[in-house]
Amino acid sequence: MFNETIKEIHIEPTSVCNAECPMCARNINGKGLNPYITLKSLPVKWFEDNITPTQIKQLNKIFFCGNVGDPASAPELIQIAQYFKEHNPDIIVGLNSNGGLKTKDWWKRLGEVLQGPLDYCVFSIDGLEDTNHIYRKNVKWQKIMENIEAFISTGASAQWDMLVFQHNRHQVDEAKQMAKEIGFTWFRSKETDRWDTYTKEIYINPTGHTKISMRPANPYSKPDYDKINIKCEKDRDSSIFLDYTGKFWPCCHMAEAYLNKIGYELHKDLQQYNNEELFTQYSTRLNNNTAFYICKRACGQTQGKRSQWKTEEQLK
Repeated sequence: MFNETIKEIHIEPTSVCNAECPMCARNINGKGLNPYITLKSLPVKWFEDNITPTQIKQLNKIFFCGNVGDPASAPELIQIAQYFKEHNPDIIVGLNSNGGLKTKDWWKRLGEVLQGPLDYCVFSIDGLEDTNHIYRKNVKWQKIMENIEAFISTGASAQWDMLVFQHNRHQVDEAKQMAKEIGFTWFRSKETDRWDTYTKEIYINPTGHTKISMRPANPYSKPDYDKINIKCEKDRDSSIFLDYTGKFWPCCHMAEAYLNKIGYELHKDLQQYNNEELFTQYSTRLNNNTAFYICKRACGQTQGKRSQWKTEEQLK
């Protein structure tokens, strides 16, 4: 698991989130908390007790991410980042958030910690003021903008990631221009296949009168997973994933597929093992051409599969 070969940890510090994104694993069809998820956050003491200064010194990077939670929801996120920085000043610290929670002062304090030349925060913003809330439900535009301004004012680096649907695809260029004017370092857009298999109508205003059909930006053909070449992200990055309960997994994709029993029938091949066994099983299966379905879906390179990011541009 966490041995001397590990150079990067992807950390899910909490399962708490302010948003209700309709296709997130934390929700059941966008309504109600998934019963397999408990609301929990890792305190800084967990890291002090379980990840030693020597182990921190061997790392090149940590990235605070979230299968089911927004890292900014973690009460002691800044202290956790400081703990890693204290024992390895050169470590790269990254973070992903919808940006719609905590205060301006909190984001300013976070920016003051993420002052390394390669430190950064990814803000997931799917459109502009009139469209972001359609998928990022319960996330307030004004709050996002205030928090981003506070973070960037410290000189910290910010990246705008945008999922592109039919309802916001006309705004990609405008969003990129706004990102440049605000002071973002990077802008990325990705065409998502969310809602490709069926149409979902959701209300887009508080009155409950206006609906929109959630659809991908362009038609999507399901890849042929029987003819696939897998480029394992874990092996590429020498990384490991830590979930909000304090368990290590080979990667975030495996953790999500393993823990989320609802709608994940295709991942029963994974769920027959405990999480410790997966560290040897994933490698064995890759080598004998019987890879887990999640490995094919998440890291498979095959004709018909969409590239991760359609637009990726450095703004400054």
